[in-house]
Amino acid sequence: MADKRCENGHFIDESWDLCPYCPADSGESEIPIVRPSRFGGQEKRSGIEDRRATDPEPRRPVGVPPPVAPTPRRADTAPAPATPMERTVAAQKIDAASAAQQSAAARYVVGWLVGLSGALRGESFPVRIGRNVLGRDGRSDIVINDDQVSAHHADLVFRPEERRFILMDHNSTNGTYVNEGEIEPRRDLVNRDIVRIGSHRFLFVPLCSEDFYWDGEGVLQ
Repeated sequence: MADKRCENGHFIDESWDLCPYCPADSGESEIPIVRPSRFGGQEKRSGIEDRRATDPEPRRPVGVPPPVAPTPRRADTAPAPATPMERTVAAQKIDAASAAQQSAAARYVVGWLVGLSGALRGESFPVRIGRNVLGRDGRSDIVINDDQVSAHHADLVFRPEERRFILMDHNSTNGTYVNEGEIEPRRDLVNRDIVRIGSHRFLFVPLCSEDFYWDGEGVLQ
């Protein structure tokens, strides 16, 4: 601790002759004050310490590579589905020509309906073995475009075992007529009967009868 005082009462070191805290006289030259430094008395030129020559260079940041997805093991991979075994099934060969002939033989023409009025006048419509649908629906066997005709108006059926033509009304709105008489609900047709459906009239002309019919090979007997 300093035990020496200057003229103005400031405590100073015993080795100092001048007080650094007292204002300097205008006639006296300014005396630089030198304080001891930590490194052998050398003065610092700046407030930042010089880096030692022996200090290692700072490491530069190195980019980290992105993580690589691990390769799945064979045990984790789903097994491929087994290929089903092919089986050979023996099928009976069907002659396409004979099948077509049998189908055509089952639907031989057995009569006609000939239009007598309206847009269908003079047109003939074949009547085949089995059931023949008459109506406004485009899928009918005999299509009649008339607002007074139901979509499925009537059925004209030929029964080969009885050699009969039967006309049946299919719950139509305006009814089905034969020779201007309404059928309830069915009636057998004979040659030259007049069938009226809606506003259209048709002449019934049969081909097959008791004495005239297709045999098993499609030959008229």
